[in-house]
Amino acid sequence: MNTKVMIFDVDGTLYQTEKVAVPAFLTAFDQLKEKGLYQGDSPTEDKIISCFGMTIPELWETLLPDASMDVRDQANELVAHAEISLMEQGKGELYPGVKETLQQLRDQGVKLYTASNGEQRYVETVAETTGIAPLFTKLFSAGEYKTKKKEDLVKLVLEHAGTQNAIMVGDRKSDITAGRANNLFTVGCDFGFAGQNELVEADVVIQRFPDLLSKVK
Repeated sequence: MNTKVMIFDVDGTLYQTEKVAVPAFLTAFDQLKEKGLYQGDSPTEDKIISCFGMTIPELWETLLPDASMDVRDQANELVAHAEISLMEQGKGELYPGVKETLQQLRDQGVKLYTASNGEQRYVETVAETTGIAPLFTKLFSAGEYKTKKKEDLVKLVLEHAGTQNAIMVGDRKSDITAGRANNLFTVGCDFGFAGQNELVEADVVIQRFPDLLSKVK
């Protein structure tokens, strides 16, 4: 393998996000109602899942379009607290074969990075509670670097890695767009939350995470 750097989205690519995110968002909306900060119905599971992959501002613009920035900030804190609590209880899971595949890549000398639109503490907790943290050179997130577009975050990863020769792996159109904007080979993961035609611009598409090993040789 010539490529020595691989960059991964987290939600829907490495991690089965819905197992912690859906209950965390529903808990947060119940708490907002109790505080008198939100009236109306909580978002549906499908609505919550449709927001996966968005930046934090985009997510709350979608779920709380009429709320003030203060209420959105409080909602974000409530979700983060609930997600981390669930992860620490062992509720979250990687997709099948993720840990083993990452270990093989690492053993081949590939440096592994994340590029997630989520919060840094969320990404770190995912990595730590699933045991994959030691396999990564560095965990990059939009929450940490305040990037508005994933392509800007990927550019920061490449600068840190000191290379333009890397592979971008993700399950949403934004991941593929970010990779292409940085002239990277892109792998689309069709087992997360990708909608129809979201991955058409990917160089290759995989249905199982371990297929990554054969597709990028």
